[in-house]
Amino acid sequence: MLAALGAAAVLLCQCDANSTASNGRASAAADAGKPFDAVTITIAYGSEKKTWLDGEIARFGRTSPETASHRRIVIDARPMGSGEAVQAIKSKTLTAHVFSPASSAYLEMLDGKMKGEAVVLSPLVVAMWQPMAEALGWPNKAISWNDFLSVATDPRGWSAYGHADWGRFKLAHTHPELSNSGYLATLAEIYAGAKKTRDLTTADLDAPATHAFLEKVEGTVVYYGKSTGFFMDKMLAKGPGFLSGAIVYENLIVESYTKKTPDLPPLVAVYPKEGTFWADHPYAILDGIKPDERDAAQKFLVHLRSREAQERALALGFRPADTKIPTTSPIDSAHGVDPKQPHTILPLPPAEVVDKVVATWNATKKGADVAIVFDKSGSMGGRPLAEAKTGAKSFLDTLGDRDEVSFAAFDDVVHAPKGPFPLATGRRTIANEITMVSAGGGTSLYDAISRAYDDALARSEKHPNVIHAVVVMTDGRDEGSRTRLPALQAKLRARRATESAGDAPVKVFTIAYGEQAEGKVLTDIADAAGGWSGRGSVETIRDVYVEVASFF
Repeated sequence: MLAALGAAAVLLCQCDANSTASNGRASAAADAGKPFDAVTITIAYGSEKKTWLDGEIARFGRTSPETASHRRIVIDARPMGSGEAVQAIKSKTLTAHVFSPASSAYLEMLDGKMKGEAVVLSPLVVAMWQPMAEALGWPNKAISWNDFLSVATDPRGWSAYGHADWGRFKLAHTHPELSNSGYLATLAEIYAGAKKTRDLTTADLDAPATHAFLEKVEGTVVYYGKSTGFFMDKMLAKGPGFLSGAIVYENLIVESYTKKTPDLPPLVAVYPKEGTFWADHPYAILDGIKPDERDAAQKFLVHLRSREAQERALALGFRPADTKIPTTSPIDSAHGVDPKQPHTILPLPPAEVVDKVVATWNATKKGADVAIVFDKSGSMGGRPLAEAKTGAKSFLDTLGDRDEVSFAAFDDVVHAPKGPFPLATGRRTIANEITMVSAGGGTSLYDAISRAYDDALARSEKHPNVIHAVVVMTDGRDEGSRTRLPALQAKLRARRATESAGDAPVKVFTIAYGEQAEGKVLTDIADAAGGWSGRGSVETIRDVYVEVASFF
């Protein structure tokens, strides 16, 4: 699956880099009025530190930095998932001078001999609502993965702790192939399943007990995703009914106190008893670059490691990489974190173990049942249809062999779905169905969503321990559906209301394709069913499909 994601991940990187100045690139440039022979340093970095890094790039630029040969230094910084960056650099579609992922684990993946210098630190934690953490014994008790499992596997859910209204225990972490936090979360679970805090081996990853433990923990996952920020934003927007906990970085807990509304309980950091990892944010200067480029990259590293820059990182919730700087507020209980934690730091295992983590996760993660709903109306003709087909096939390629997929096209008629088929045997069948789609007719969008949702809902009742989802793509507005939008939204919300704590048994993900698609309508539909909505064009539709795939 990692190889299949490579090309798509590269596209995501390019999309990130070219979006907007605030979201894609920041630069420290010379005075435009002076002669300008600049040396540009491209930094591929973990997006978790974007706010801090953007500020430091601006400050660095105001010093008119120069190399030893008196060339002005320009910083071109590109935030992206650490896994995406590895794929882009390996495939040579991104020429970077510096790689600064969230964890040194990704230096192992890129080049086992590569070393970097930490610029900030943040431990991986489980973000929980304070009342839920207290129900498990926080802060007086060190909470373990087994404590999470005890509530997750109890048929009574949170009722066993005197809180029937909280429903079942729901966890989230990012996709380990795309995101550092998801990768380290999986590795921490493997350590716990192997009952080790060091000396992890490939035999430990293959052990039946490790697989069984990982299956139990991953069975509590509602869905995955590409960004820890996504989960934090959703938790703060939707409250405890959305998630019980999410595996994120400590700095995001601190940051949440600037975003939380008064009607929500605070989030706190749980440091698993079995141990956790530091996100050490290494700054690694890549081999093969020119002397001026190396000099410029080193000068920016010196800036980032300066006391002033480190103190500004601390103010944003990171722990300074410079240990001479005391860890003070906001790393404190008033912001839901404990400066004395974590007590047990897990080491990165050898390269052969690092390389096998994702395969172990794929073999044990929660399965997915996905209905692809595809607009084939007349307006899709030509390049839009060709690119949408490519995107849908990229989506298919990212899913695992254990996942099941159905495919239904619609125009002014909702055509009978094909599948669901297990991808281990049916991947080519679904791909052929996508290939054979031709454009024509109208857009019975609401009918198509309603039918796919009903079919998926019936499957969810038979197989509740699977992520059930509808992924719908359309380039236009509904035309001629018998189902009306208010009725569709009411059905989706009503079903959520009947589930414990407002959970969604089937999540709907929507893709607005092109300028004519009604983005707000599609966003409202996705929100009603606990999903996600994105917008794509002929240039980016594959990227959007792959981002949707990160949830499974």
